[in-house]
Amino acid sequence: MATGWNFQHPHISRREAVQVGAIGLLGLGMNDVERLQAESPRTAGRAKRVIFIFLSGGLAQQDSFDLKPDAPEEIRGEFKPIATKTPGIHFCEHLPKRAQRSDKWALVRSLTHPYNEHSQGHMTMLAGRTPMPTGFNPSLPKPTDHPSIAAIAADVTRNPINNLPPSIIFSEKLVHRTGRVIPGQFAGVMGPRREPYFLECSQFEV
Repeated sequence: MATGWNFQHPHISRREAVQVGAIGLLGLGMNDVERLQAESPRTAGRAKRVIFIFLSGGLAQQDSFDLKPDAPEEIRGEFKPIATKTPGIHFCEHLPKRAQRSDKWALVRSLTHPYNEHSQGHMTMLAGRTPMPTGFNPSLPKPTDHPSIAAIAADVTRNPINNLPPSIIFSEKLVHRTGRVIPGQFAGVMGPRREPYFLECSQFEV
């Protein structure tokens, strides 16, 4: 870690999240879930699992979770809101299954950042920090960049079970249509040994 950086993170016990969440990706079956859970030591708190879905350049809020049905036509979009299981909360008509399970998860509509440029927005959302790192280059990841949330999670997770990586990025690195790799996905100042595990997949046409 670079001099001058002091990351303070609470100690996180062995997480079953990646081990169980990645079993299908790593060739294991559902029959392995109980075994993996049994091998994980029980602590005072419950094991936490996180799936961070980052949609780069898609699914605008006004067409998904925060529709504006009373706004002017050029703003509100073409989709209609539907009621959810949570009173007063409405989603897009194309998310009926999500609406039926709205009591199982939290909707945060207050998250924002001050940037219009996509690479800056990616850095903020993937690293969890608003200020850009010193010398930030929107077209080139640098070792002075802020570390990604995935890199930090992997670093504070001790002794992963069965050599499974504690943090997996699926299914590919974020690459702009021009071919440049987007910053914010990597370990940055934490160094190359803390790079998250990228499970890259080939794409096939059916």
